[in-house]
Amino acid sequence: NCMRRLRSSRSFGSSVIAGILLSLMLGATLELMRPGYSPFRNLLNEYLVGPFSFLGIAAAYMLAATFLILLVGLRFSVRPSGFLTASCVLMGVVVLSLCVSASIPIDVSAPESNRSSSAGTGIIHILSAARFYALLIALLFTLPSAYKRDENWHPLSHVTLFLGCLVLAFQVGFILVPFDLKGLVQRGIGLVI
Repeated sequence: NCMRRLRSSRSFGSSVIAGILLSLMLGATLELMRPGYSPFRNLLNEYLVGPFSFLGIAAAYMLAATFLILLVGLRFSVRPSGFLTASCVLMGVVVLSLCVSASIPIDVSAPESNRSSSAGTGIIHILSAARFYALLIALLFTLPSAYKRDENWHPLSHVTLFLGCLVLAFQVGFILVPFDLKGLVQRGIGLVI
């Protein structure tokens, strides 16, 4: 039973690492293929529209699939607790939020006349993105408590808590920095994730 649990943990871990690397490669390819876009100023959701939007959408769905694999892996690998259940529920809603954001992109660079007709989808997208970041912060604070209750995962509790604090700091920075730096802060959040 212990060997099977270790093998499944490694399989899920390898899948999560592969998903993260593929998401990063898709994002980096998109950054390189979109000349004129600045990683400092342009927000990530702006990459979900335009001629290379399929790369941004694929990266968002890949990240959602990676979170889903992580969710299943945690359920099989970490000792059950209320904190683990809360973390898995939060992660499930993170997956849904990523999928909604990817499936309902808005073009923030479109002329005002075109944007007003898609106000409903814009609101859905903005709420989904805000929910994604809020849930991610909550997740990165519940997950360390779940890890603490399992001797095999206990060493990761402090690292996960640190990452949660870092995401929270970037989120505060995103609110406070001038618009020309919001894209850079948003990419910092993405790297922490």
